[in-house]
Amino acid sequence: MKMWAALALVRCAAALLPEPDRRARYREQWQADVLAAADLDLSPLHLALGAAIAAARISRKGTNVMLPIGPLALAIRAVGGSRARQRAAALAVLSALVLLGGVTMLITG
Repeated sequence: MKMWAALALVRCAAALLPEPDRRARYREQWQADVLAAADLDLSPLHLALGAAIAAARISRKGTNVMLPIGPLALAIRAVGGSRARQRAAALAVLSALVLLGGVTMLITG
């Protein structure tokens, strides 16, 4: 009974999405998640509820872009300009490598 209700909720949640391609893709993914929930000792209804919340939050005007966090966000703010993302990513990678080198030196003594 729970599985049937969860699958129905996922179908309804996917129907809220604006574009047919996105509806089909998300419905397929969410149904697979609900069906695999028992194998992972998760509640199918909780997963379906999460899918419904996600469907409600997905913008109807376009895709949501996840904003960078951590070192990448700081690097983007620091460099700015037309190719800010490429330069910021390079700066973030270099910073991570320097940090990794320092930690390696501390560990190896």
